[in-house]
Amino acid sequence: MAKTSNHKKIEKKAPRRKARGGMIMITGVVLVLCFIITYSSFGLRSQLRENAAVEADLEAQISEQEEVSQDLERESEYIRSDDYIEELARERLGLVHDNEIVFQKQDETSAQ
Repeated sequence: MAKTSNHKKIEKKAPRRKARGGMIMITGVVLVLCFIITYSSFGLRSQLRENAAVEADLEAQISEQEEVSQDLERESEYIRSDDYIEELARERLGLVHDNEIVFQKQDETSAQ
């Protein structure tokens, strides 16, 4: 009977060794995966910072372009106005209203 009890102890130890080896392997795989995930997260954080900088730059460009668009809209409205047409007629064509008096500066060569 003594032999059978020792034999049973040996059988019980063998599965524990296999289980212990499997646990070590699983722990190793989990540690490797944790390392890979941590390493990848640093790259993703760097890319996230770069994307945030690009986003801020694009938002600044959008704001600038909206201001330019508003300026162009105001200029377009002014060009379509009677005030602009009158200004052009005065500057380029020398036109005046009926009730205005025009004073011209005499050139020195024509005054002699």
